[in-house]
Amino acid sequence: MKSFCLLGSLALTLLLPALSASGMSRLFDGDARVWVEGRTLCFGGAAFKSPGLFFNRTLQVDERQVAVYSIEVAREPYEPFWSAASAEPMQGVPLRSDTCFAYGRAIPGFREKTPARSLEPGLYNVTLGGRDSSGDGQRATFMKTFCLEARGDGVAVLDAGYDEKAGRWVCKTAQ
Repeated sequence: MKSFCLLGSLALTLLLPALSASGMSRLFDGDARVWVEGRTLCFGGAAFKSPGLFFNRTLQVDERQVAVYSIEVAREPYEPFWSAASAEPMQGVPLRSDTCFAYGRAIPGFREKTPARSLEPGLYNVTLGGRDSSGDGQRATFMKTFCLEARGDGVAVLDAGYDEKAGRWVCKTAQ
């Protein structure tokens, strides 16, 4: 019995780092939200995955203390269109499910790295880099690939999808 417990403890000790590493190798933690509010293109996030001991958990930003430290918008293929980051690495902006980081507008406490360019119809991606301050401070990164379409004197957000045959992201048609 002692050898069984010893073997079990040893196996668990060897397995725990592998479980933690799988949580760290996530490409991203949640889908960014992209929408148009009036004539403003907004970015935000609502839910993200956080590593658990055995399985990832989905957490809502309104139930946590998520802070955003950086935002980057790029046009595909990778062409920076706007980026900004916190001037103080440990001082982010709180993220709620209704938070709108408006394209090209100054964010308090952030420095603009890439000035906002005029938006054009096409395929874009956004990344909001953040951290969940409650609990163990795990990262909370939100990403989305999306399309912009000209509508009247503004833009509309359309979904994008990965085309396996073409091997690239494409804009989905409006329905």
